[in-house]
Amino acid sequence: MSAEDAMPVVTALGTEPEFELECLYDDPSNPSELTVFTPETERLATEWVTVDQSTAVSLEEVR
Repeated sequence: MSAEDAMPVVTALGTEPEFELECLYDDPSNPSELTVFTPETERLATEWVTVDQSTAVSLEEVR
C-alpha cells in the first residue's frame, strides 16, 4: 500500500456525528459518578465512560 492509498477520507466540514447516549448515576440521591453509554449495543460491558464528580467540568466552563 502506498502513502496515497492510505490518505484519510475527508468529510464535509460542519457535519457532526449523532449519538444516542444514556447515562446512569451511581447514587441518584447523591451522585459521585456518572456513566455514559449507548443502550443499543451488544458490547455494553466494554463500551462506556464513567466520570468521577471531582474531575468533571461543567458545560458553562467548557464554553
